[in-house]
Amino acid sequence: MPPRPRARIHTFVDENKTRGLLMAAASCPASAVSTNRRTLAGLLMPGQRRIHFQKESPARQRKILAAITELDTATNLYATPRADVESRRRCLTAIVRDAARTGERLVVERDESTLDFDRQTLYRAVRIYDCVETLQYALLAPHLDPLLWIPDAVVWAWAKGGEWREQVRESCTTRPV
Repeated sequence: MPPRPRARIHTFVDENKTRGLLMAAASCPASAVSTNRRTLAGLLMPGQRRIHFQKESPARQRKILAAITELDTATNLYATPRADVESRRRCLTAIVRDAARTGERLVVERDESTLDFDRQTLYRAVRIYDCVETLQYALLAPHLDPLLWIPDAVVWAWAKGGEWREQVRESCTTRPV
C-alpha cells in the first residue's frame, strides 16, 4: 500500500497579553486557504485595510465571529501565566511542535518589538522538530494576509471570556506549552 499523502495545513498565529500570554494558532487545510481569505476580505468595511477585532463594534464582532466559525479552521490555544520572553519562546516552540507533522506554512503576526527573537525561536524550533524542509514560516503584518484576522479574533474572544468565549469554544483546543 502506498504511503498516505501528507496533509497540507496552513497555520496563522496571533497573541493576547491581557492575563499572561495567550497565543492562538488557527489552522486550515491548504485547499481552503483561498476561499477563507476571500470570505474574510469580504468582511472589510469601506476604507478598512484589515480587521483588528478589538477595534470593531460589538455587532461587527459578532458578525465576524459568526463568519469565522463557518470557515474550515480549527484553533489551538497556548497559554502561560506570564507574558515574558521565555513564555513566548515556549509558546512558539509548542506551535511548531504541533505543526511539524502536517504543517506546510506557519504565519505569525509580525511584532516589531519581538521580530528578531521570533525569527531565532522559529529557526531553532523547526530544527528541533525536524521540519526545516516541510514547514515554511513567515512573520507578516496583519494587513498582508486576511487569515491572520482569525487568530486575532479568536484570541480576543477567548481572553474576554463569557459569551465571547462561548462563540469560539467549539473550534478551539487548549494545548500544553
